[in-house]
Amino acid sequence: MEPTHQHRGLSGGTARDRAARVAGWLLVSTAAATAVMIVSRVAADADQPTLEGSLTAIASGGGEYALSGAARLVSGLTLLGAAWYLSRTWIIRRRLATPLVPGLFALSAAFTAVSGTLAVALASMASQAVTLGAQSSAFARAETISDLRLLTGKIGFALAGLALVVAARYQWRVGGVLRYVAPVSAILGIAMQFIWINSATVAHPIIGTAFLVWLVGVGVMLLTGRTERLFTRYVDNRAAT
Repeated sequence: MEPTHQHRGLSGGTARDRAARVAGWLLVSTAAATAVMIVSRVAADADQPTLEGSLTAIASGGGEYALSGAARLVSGLTLLGAAWYLSRTWIIRRRLATPLVPGLFALSAAFTAVSGTLAVALASMASQAVTLGAQSSAFARAETISDLRLLTGKIGFALAGLALVVAARYQWRVGGVLRYVAPVSAILGIAMQFIWINSATVAHPIIGTAFLVWLVGVGVMLLTGRTERLFTRYVDNRAAT
């Protein structure tokens, strides 16, 4: 059953897909929470060459680092919500796009939320670890949590990139403005895998910023119904041939 009759003429009185609107709002919210995370993390100055230096910075700027962790947790939760609502859109349910995209976003969200939770935990124990010194059990626990935070954050970011690569194929097929978005999605999604390459650290902020722009752009398209109109036109054109 095609979605043509239910969704034709979105400007002509047919109800828009609520799931798509909510997904769009949550993607924009994910971008906003991520921006807060980035700003507060930079303010905490926690990216030091050594763990001891990072813990010292976190201990002295615990509020900022805890805020960055909380914002990362929120971004994971909002992305998880966006993934859920994306999976409920008529576009996904009618298999006009693959459920693998919201599935990958959901996995990314889970790892991101865990990474944020670990960052909050690290902020709470940094002062004790620094005070007791590198040979203490508190410092060892902090090191483990720091390593897990970094790993889960990288996995979450990489999975989001894979979602973009998969989405690119369907964006290209639908056409319209999405045909211009598609190569950006593919290139950005591949670039997001550079998170695993330490020598590409200088590029990470640029790639991260580009991902924020992508979230806002795609989120707004879903929120305003533009994505639905493009898929409706695609279905209509396919039915006419």
